[in-house]
Amino acid sequence: MVDDKENYKTFVKSAEKMSDKRGNFNNIYLTFSLGLFSFISVATIEKVPFYILNGLGILISVIWFLTIDNYSKRNKVKYAIINEYEKANNLKWFSEEEKRTSVLTNLTILEKLLPISFLIIYIIMMFIK
Repeated sequence: MVDDKENYKTFVKSAEKMSDKRGNFNNIYLTFSLGLFSFISVATIEKVPFYILNGLGILISVIWFLTIDNYSKRNKVKYAIINEYEKANNLKWFSEEEKRTSVLTNLTILEKLLPISFLIIYIIMMFIK
């Protein structure tokens, strides 16, 4: 027979791993965006490659935003399953944490501000330089 508690622990760990993976992807996108932004800022290149580089920055920003959105949706599903398990087993750790932190600003909203900011910067830079 499968041990429900072990499955619960494994599932909670998988939710934590997904959050770690999300943070790693954010670091990759941030590093790439900062590098590209720095290069575009100091580069003296022709207009066409300049537009291509800004277009690449815009594309990366959109993909970054969609990646955050996807991870957010996946986390919501995982935590909903965890909450269902807790409810069925008279546990309240995650649901209680969710209740107590509901007054805080949703971190996904704050997290999405970064790719949106880069997107705006790349669009502005297309017209400035």
